[in-house]
Amino acid sequence: MNKLKFNNGKFRILQLSDIQEIVNTNPDTVNLIRELIAATQPDLIVLTGDQIKGYGVTMQKGDAQTNAALTLSNILAPIAESGIPFTAVFGNHDVFGNADEEFQWRCYKLYDNFVGNTYDFDSLPVYSEDESDVKFSVYTFDSGLKIKGKYSPVKDELVNKYIAQRDEYKDKYNKYVPALAFQHIPPADIYDSLVKAEKGAYKALQGAGKFADDYYRLPSYAVSARSFMGENAASPDEKGPQVEALKEKGDVLGLFFGHDHNNSFVVKHGNLDLGYTQGLGFNIYGPGKNRGGRVFDIDESCPDKYETFTVTAKDLEDFKLERPLKEFMYTHSPSSVAVAMNWVKKGLIVAGAVSTISYCIKKLL
Repeated sequence: MNKLKFNNGKFRILQLSDIQEIVNTNPDTVNLIRELIAATQPDLIVLTGDQIKGYGVTMQKGDAQTNAALTLSNILAPIAESGIPFTAVFGNHDVFGNADEEFQWRCYKLYDNFVGNTYDFDSLPVYSEDESDVKFSVYTFDSGLKIKGKYSPVKDELVNKYIAQRDEYKDKYNKYVPALAFQHIPPADIYDSLVKAEKGAYKALQGAGKFADDYYRLPSYAVSARSFMGENAASPDEKGPQVEALKEKGDVLGLFFGHDHNNSFVVKHGNLDLGYTQGLGFNIYGPGKNRGGRVFDIDESCPDKYETFTVTAKDLEDFKLERPLKEFMYTHSPSSVAVAMNWVKKGLIVAGAVSTISYCIKKLL
């Protein structure tokens, strides 16, 4: 695979998150990936975790490695067909049984257009069109798994790897190289960038974990016709050093993630953007036909700035659902058992009970 580089002065990234598929892959998921690639024509595709629905009972039947390899083969088919360079990080649902990170990483590396180096932390340089200089960088971080019911901040050692790479660029090119960073789980710092609101306020959501005593909404500058916050931020309870490190030299323009499928917005944390990309997969709960991906455009003449926007299923004229009933079921189901039980507490006894049963059934699919 040739170096990543600017083409005609432009470089475009397509972020796809929370595909969450199984061996019996939903064709709507694969078709949406294919249509998004065709519509956006990126120079790099970044998969930001939970490509696989590892907790599904059908994924537990038989050999886990075989199931993981088959599922990846299905969802990566349109990416392989495109020939566009791609990389990936793992989410909290990818690893299951003996289909661990090392095995799945070997599956990715079978593809000629896969450009990832290591799965815990990676840096992909983007060269100038003449390949004489590194103009931009793409960082990826492993945000870890849920352990004893809790998420943890990105490990200090990975933050230190980023700092070392950032400084290496500075030493080699006499400048800090502008960059975007990607991972699966949002940092706890996301709550600093939301606005606290009264319970019951318009579009205010209760926080999660340590933040569950308060309610939050988007700041007014982040509200648009295409942004939405449909669920709380399931972040770690504690902050790590990552966000402050990314802000320190101003080289990283934004940190983007997925994990919470019904969220798609960008907020500010000082000089750093923190952004959600909505879920894509149709075999899991999600934001209806707002399932999609996020595009990032960087100009070689001013790589310290970028533009971003989302492209959704409803934006694509040629995209047609093959399994509309399944899409309807997943779109109108709760994001977790806790949410379903909250619906019951609010008096939606029948709907909540049906949704809880529906959610549990889907856990078995």
